[in-house]
Amino acid sequence: MQSQQKKKSSGNTKSILSDINDILAISDSYQAPDRMLQIVLQKDKKERDKIYLSLADYFKNDYSKDWFWEYFQEEHADRHQNKQDFTPPSIASLIHNILHGGFHKEKADHTEVTYDPAAGTGQLLIRDWYLTRQNYMPWDYKPNEHLVVCSELSVKTIPFLLFNLSVRGICGLVIHMNTMTGEIVNNYILSNPENSTICFSDVTVMPKIDTPKTEEQVKNYIPTQLKIFE
Repeated sequence: MQSQQKKKSSGNTKSILSDINDILAISDSYQAPDRMLQIVLQKDKKERDKIYLSLADYFKNDYSKDWFWEYFQEEHADRHQNKQDFTPPSIASLIHNILHGGFHKEKADHTEVTYDPAAGTGQLLIRDWYLTRQNYMPWDYKPNEHLVVCSELSVKTIPFLLFNLSVRGICGLVIHMNTMTGEIVNNYILSNPENSTICFSDVTVMPKIDTPKTEEQVKNYIPTQLKIFE
């Protein structure tokens, strides 16, 4: 029985891999990170939205979890060098409830900023966003009042992280960096021009800046980047 379940799971994963590759218009999964980055950054929003909606339809519009968790774990996780092992939705929900004492009892009366120093493909941020949003009517939830700031080291992971935030209309700052050393590769700003939960976020590459070195530079770095939302 256990062997049959493993075989079935393996078959399902292979099917998901193939289907996602078809939607992304790639022939092999190794092309996925570059293709995904191209999609989230492209100026033709109609073409971008078409792919976003195709993926949403494939995953039955279930925005509560990371659609690429199995796909990325199977194909792109670097368990040997970077010790990557991605958080399952159940653990992400548990962490949200620990941080917030269960579901939010009251709506925030100020801009909230959620920070994840090792975001991976965004599973923790997705669950926090999803569970927080349950406390609002769709027309009351304003993405610009619920910002995320996150960092990730892996060049293969960043495109999936950007997609996962963008397709959910999330606003904030994604830093491609080594959290341990502070070395920064790139900054990406996610903005939702309509400030609406039913709109996708636009992803913009910010100008390259020097890695902050002094204590004062480190302390002011993120607040300076987030001034765009004031």
